[in-house]
Amino acid sequence: MNGPAPRLDLSRPRDLGQLISDGLALYARHVGVFVTIAAAVVIPVEVIVSGIGLGQITAPYDEDPPLAALVVPLAVEYLVTAPLITGMTIHALLRAASGQQPGTRASIAAGLEVFAPIFLAVILAAIGIAAGLFLLVLPGVYLAIRWFFVAQAVVVDGRRGAEALRRSGELVSGAWWRVLGIAIVVNLIILVPAAIIDLPLVLAAEAADRQVFALAGSILSQMVTAPYLAIVSTLLFFDLSTRKAGRIPAPVSPPPPGGGGRSGPPDPPGLPPREG
Repeated sequence: MNGPAPRLDLSRPRDLGQLISDGLALYARHVGVFVTIAAAVVIPVEVIVSGIGLGQITAPYDEDPPLAALVVPLAVEYLVTAPLITGMTIHALLRAASGQQPGTRASIAAGLEVFAPIFLAVILAAIGIAAGLFLLVLPGVYLAIRWFFVAQAVVVDGRRGAEALRRSGELVSGAWWRVLGIAIVVNLIILVPAAIIDLPLVLAAEAADRQVFALAGSILSQMVTAPYLAIVSTLLFFDLSTRKAGRIPAPVSPPPPGGGGRSGPPDPPGLPPREG
């Protein structure tokens, strides 16, 4: 971490191992930036929604919480926390690609500026995914992967609303199983640090009979793990953009459930802007 950081090459295709290792290297190199970004989002959102809204700051520990206590935080994470952290992380990576140090304040401000269009696109995706899950489950899973890059399509490619969903679908077309597999692997990787952080605080909550300790564990684990998910998903977004634009063959994969052909010709990958 002493000396100039190498310029991040976002136009280079990466296989699974490179996505994981490059993501870890980026996270470790700028860990203070990424954890601070996540803290700026997770702490206020969790305190307001779970701490105050669901009463977890003052409530006794509940080892069998009601359904709302499980569903509401997950919905807020999908609709608010993860998109905000992703938008901020994308800006940090674009700065690294232009040879600059990712700035914490600049990344947070940039993420807040694009949150409205990201939120709108994510809402549209959530409606479609929820409908698919309600009907037959598998269509919902298919759409969740097809629309995996909605935030990146908004921030990098400047797409809005349904166009962001369409752009994500174009990139995932022909690589659905690959994206699913990478998403599963990355989520399995972060299970370990999440458990290391979360479990002791859950035990403390049980011993003290105070739900606030479990809430603290949830906040800390999200702060540590969410940036890595955002980094790898953004690297994968640029990987797919490069492969589509340069016709670099992706690993062969069978067609995803429910079919889903390409909805239009792919656009060239978003190039990182040079910032002064």
